[in-house]
Amino acid sequence: MEISASPTEWVGLLVLAAGAGSRMRSATPKALHTVAGVPMVERVLRAGAGAHPDVVAIVASNEAADLTHRLQNPACVTTVLQDPPRGTGDAVRLGLDALPDLDRLIVLYCDHPLLEPETVARLLDGSRASGARVTVLSATLDDPAGYGRIVRDEAGFPVGIAERRDDVRPRRAGPTEINSGMMALDARWAREALRKLRPSAATGELYLTELVSLAAAEAADTKPWPVAVVSGSPDDALGVNDRIDLARAEARAWARKRERLMRSGVTMRLPETIVVDEDVRIGPDSVILPHSQLLRATAIGEACLIGPAAVLVNARLGDRVIVRSSTIEDSEIADDTDVGPYAHLRGGSEVGPRAHIGNFAELKNARLAAEVKVGHFSYLGDASVGEETNIGAGTITANFDGTAKHRTEIGARAFIGSDTILRAPVRIGDDARTGAGSVVTKDVAAGATVVGVPARVVRQARKSDDPSGEG
Repeated sequence: MEISASPTEWVGLLVLAAGAGSRMRSATPKALHTVAGVPMVERVLRAGAGAHPDVVAIVASNEAADLTHRLQNPACVTTVLQDPPRGTGDAVRLGLDALPDLDRLIVLYCDHPLLEPETVARLLDGSRASGARVTVLSATLDDPAGYGRIVRDEAGFPVGIAERRDDVRPRRAGPTEINSGMMALDARWAREALRKLRPSAATGELYLTELVSLAAAEAADTKPWPVAVVSGSPDDALGVNDRIDLARAEARAWARKRERLMRSGVTMRLPETIVVDEDVRIGPDSVILPHSQLLRATAIGEACLIGPAAVLVNARLGDRVIVRSSTIEDSEIADDTDVGPYAHLRGGSEVGPRAHIGNFAELKNARLAAEVKVGHFSYLGDASVGEETNIGAGTITANFDGTAKHRTEIGARAFIGSDTILRAPVRIGDDARTGAGSVVTKDVAAGATVVGVPARVVRQARKSDDPSGEG
């Protein structure tokens, strides 16, 4: 998150983070539920960076006390505990008390994951331009649902927030200007005004929205109107209270991500069937086929072909890579390699350029050099393979002895026959060969050929044939 000091004023960002919440029905704090691969609170902090705040704080309940430590950049964020929870007004009061003297304070909510940095920048700009004590981020919704409505006087000035339970029904019919809850405050004024809030008779909580009517009551003809409104989009106002809201927000986040990628030069076939998380990067001229899922921090180069129904999780692909209906997890694939269909790369595998991974092959913590070919129905776990080596169909590295994992090392230009079993730890030298169905339990010298169960040498390379001199 980018944080830079303003040369003219001191700006703070305060994010209000709720706990798990009974409506989420989860042991996970609501703020940490992910939307398009990013925790909601992290998404809101990224949006808040649009204001270039000098200080950042999160107000959390006890059940989310370790929230800050789970962020990508926890050192930049101060945590303030609200115990017991006494409403949004109390949360902002506690947050301000924990922060240094500020000129302006931006108040956001952790459960508004579709908020954009540009919107927060406009909220701050609107506060500066109007000179208002309270600047509210609004949106116009066809159905105001449970949102508070912006109340304006006869001259059109905002004077309060009408909550649904207190509102007149006809005023909530059709497009309605609602309060998103997010605000920019004159911080010095707010420190005093927050102490004037009175608990709700129904809940005993202090509500931040009361600042609007408090500010409007102090209006004077010689000063700017003390309440301003900045219009946002319905996405900005979309709050997450339960799993249904979460699914709605995530679907919208994925749709926005797809639109941005397609505008940047990525082709998507049946894009509505494709899942692309927020932090995914894809180069131009790549094509994503239907029902693929590109998750977390996956990075795809230029002119790649992915899918259909490929699943990439934290995968890193070079240029011109083809992944057909396969799963790639926490692995790296270099340029001009093709994978699948129905292959599985996982757990720190690295595949060099111009390699081929056949159908139903599996790699785990395997490092393959350039131009390696892995036949179908093969398993390479805890293995390294030299360049131009051919791994025959059905080959497996028996890497687990029941207690510990062991490595297999295969040299360059080796030929591993179909259905070979390599019992680790074992090393196969450069240019070595194994016969089909061999069970290799001992190291094989460079240039040698072994066959059988257990494998035995049937041809020993001559020194003139063996560049390593081991023949």
